[in-house]
Amino acid sequence: MRVLVTAGNTRERIDDVRDWGNIFTGNTGFSLAREIARIAHVDLLTSNRQHLEESKQIPNLAASGFTSHAELRGALSALMGREKYDAVFMTAAVADYKPQRVYAVIERRPAGDRETWIVKDVQAGKVKSTHAEIAILGHPTEKLVDLFRTEWRHAGLLVKFKLEVGITNDELVRIGQSSRKASRADYLVANTLDMVTGDGAGAFLLSDAGQEWIPRNELSNRLKGLLQPTAK
Repeated sequence: MRVLVTAGNTRERIDDVRDWGNIFTGNTGFSLAREIARIAHVDLLTSNRQHLEESKQIPNLAASGFTSHAELRGALSALMGREKYDAVFMTAAVADYKPQRVYAVIERRPAGDRETWIVKDVQAGKVKSTHAEIAILGHPTEKLVDLFRTEWRHAGLLVKFKLEVGITNDELVRIGQSSRKASRADYLVANTLDMVTGDGAGAFLLSDAGQEWIPRNELSNRLKGLLQPTAK
């Protein structure tokens, strides 16, 4: 078998010296890649530089890096065009927005539940720190996980990951199932920020068969088990 795993976060440039991203480090994806490497060859794409170094010591695991959404897309496109994967685990926390311009906020005028802003374009190689307030305009990024079944014509197992904040378990499952079907993924691993750490850490594994709660310390092994039908 040959398996592709993505891990870590993407970071997007605001100017030449600043960026934005998210808090996720790629530990889940790296743990999964290491576990699957026991039974299959794994190509790992990760933004975590420490994991890149550690991967060199793990048999059957070939790792390469990325930083931005564009770099991840390019790496995925190259791999999907060159290899045929039995399974893809898309654990990477990809930025939903990419900065486009930076504006100084000159005035804000409340109007009921809305505001009218007067702004000035202050985009520069290094946005000055003298502005009282700034606003960063972000445009939505392309949903990379949706490309596996369409542009890249992946026919094997596809596992998507989704994290939400401040919602109930029932809402999480409902949103997760809708997201899974939209991407045509076989499975989706869904959790909230509260489920990431602590004694009750874990995630829901969603599929056509329904939902299954998996403790965090069992997640990698359970996901590896999804490959057994593929191996027959």
